[in-house]
Amino acid sequence: MLWHQSGPQEASAFTASDLKICDLCGALNLASNRECFICRWHGRFECRADVVNLAMELAEQKTGRLEAWQLSSAPFSWAGPRHGFLAGVTGVIQRICAWLRG
Repeated sequence: MLWHQSGPQEASAFTASDLKICDLCGALNLASNRECFICRWHGRFECRADVVNLAMELAEQKTGRLEAWQLSSAPFSWAGPRHGFLAGVTGVIQRICAWLRG
């Protein structure tokens, strides 16, 4: 058990060596992910233990205990990039419609 300001909590299932931070969007990722599951970045990732530990603490404060599904599945489905002006306009209209529907 770890004692934080909020009282006793279970230790995380992950260590700093199990995780990495995307340099592009800042998302925590499993070290085994070849690319960021949020933004699909496949360049450099932050792997320093002190930085990853800090990010883990912040994520645990926000969401509670870190679970594997939080670090490996995107909150949206990835359909790949869409190209062209018309695709951009269509995307904006779809987001507006979704926002109006609630």
